[in-house]
Amino acid sequence: MTNPNVRVRIAPSPTGNLHVGTARTALFNWLFAKKYNGRFILRIEDTDLERSDEKYTRNIFDSLKAIGLDWDEGPDIGGEFGPYKQSERNEIYEKYAKKLLESGHAYYCYCTRDELENEKEQAKQEKRDYIYSGRCRRLSEDEAKNYTEQGRTPVIRFTMPEKQLLFNDLVKGEINFDTSLTGDFVIMKSNNTPTYNFAVVIDDMEMQISHVIRGEDHISNTPRQIFIYEALGAQVPQFAHVGMILAPDRSKLSKRHGATAVSEFIEQGYLPEAFVNFLALLGWSSPDEQEVKPFDEIASLFSLDRVSSTPAVFELDKLNWLNGTYIRNLPIEELSERSKKYLSEFDLSIYSEKQLHAIIDAVRNNLAKLNELPGAVSYFFGEAPDIDDEIRENILKTEQSQKILTEFARLAPDLGYSDVESIHEQLGEFRKQMKPVKPRDVMWAIRAALTGRTQGADISIVISILGKKRVLHRIQNAITAPV
Repeated sequence: MTNPNVRVRIAPSPTGNLHVGTARTALFNWLFAKKYNGRFILRIEDTDLERSDEKYTRNIFDSLKAIGLDWDEGPDIGGEFGPYKQSERNEIYEKYAKKLLESGHAYYCYCTRDELENEKEQAKQEKRDYIYSGRCRRLSEDEAKNYTEQGRTPVIRFTMPEKQLLFNDLVKGEINFDTSLTGDFVIMKSNNTPTYNFAVVIDDMEMQISHVIRGEDHISNTPRQIFIYEALGAQVPQFAHVGMILAPDRSKLSKRHGATAVSEFIEQGYLPEAFVNFLALLGWSSPDEQEVKPFDEIASLFSLDRVSSTPAVFELDKLNWLNGTYIRNLPIEELSERSKKYLSEFDLSIYSEKQLHAIIDAVRNNLAKLNELPGAVSYFFGEAPDIDDEIRENILKTEQSQKILTEFARLAPDLGYSDVESIHEQLGEFRKQMKPVKPRDVMWAIRAALTGRTQGADISIVISILGKKRVLHRIQNAITAPV
């Protein structure tokens, strides 16, 4: 049964692809809703008409779905409190702006850009923080009329109370603000569109949002928003500000640190369940301190009191480790199916499903992400492997390797290609026969000839999958003198 007292939301702006920071915030809201059987709402904040783009809205939808975050209300599925796009809600904002004007909590401001710049410059010269002077707060009707006749189009400013504001943050604890340092702020622009701080309050209020879980970069907005709630006589939601996600150098996470969009990570072959697990650990810790957690278990254990108020560091090495763990543990049938789109350059039809499973199973232990698969399996395809000059000169062409390969060429026709265990045993015997050559050198020569590499999948599995014809062909190609 749905809990009507828990309603949370994520409200991304479609000015770019869904960022990992926004995805983490969405995840925390989703987990909170699931934990308390509440509702998770998706809202699109697209009032920045110049930068907003429908392709980014689609990316938001697709990225959230890709990592398993479904929503109960939103632009695509509707709901009781729509519309769920800000660009379709302007009449609602106008209604509440009018209400604030009528109650004396807001006023028209006719100040020009030059006048405001002059105020800022004066504050700078006087070495004080700039706060809007409030010069339009008490305009007479004649003064307002005069400005209108001059062609000035007003904005609407909210009258900011000058007092101490104390509120309890569910993550940060008690937060105190001196709002005398804030000044009256714009809630409706001259083009009759709302500013962020106004629109978000109206939307959250109308949609009956009970808990606002968001990044700590929004803390400075909170006093403005609380006073708008109070001016409208509305219930103030509970706030929870989580620490930011930083790059390893403790700077703001950006593209210079690599991928930042969820869709990029998924495209690279990070498994959605691993990525969600990683996101959850960016600021939340499990009570049992175990880091590898399935989605449903994370949801059952999630609570805001285990969310850190300090920044989390986005460690790519940890994501790679976690993703590799999930890759190793995924049922091979499922992993094989997910892998196919990354193997489009190869003709997979030359192998049966069982063989394809064996190939992927043989290389998965060394994978951090699925886009590494083409490089990991390439030697299973084609008549001959790619062999770089260093391996050819330093391994294959040595007198010792040539002797090993010549002897192996005599054994190869009689290997039991359908039995990996038999191949393994025969290779063991072959290594003994090649003494005093070190077993490692024996296997390096064979592996280099068959795969063009010095490491990779179990060579017994490689031999079994390649089959007699290709094994013999590759060994013969690696021998510089006739056998």
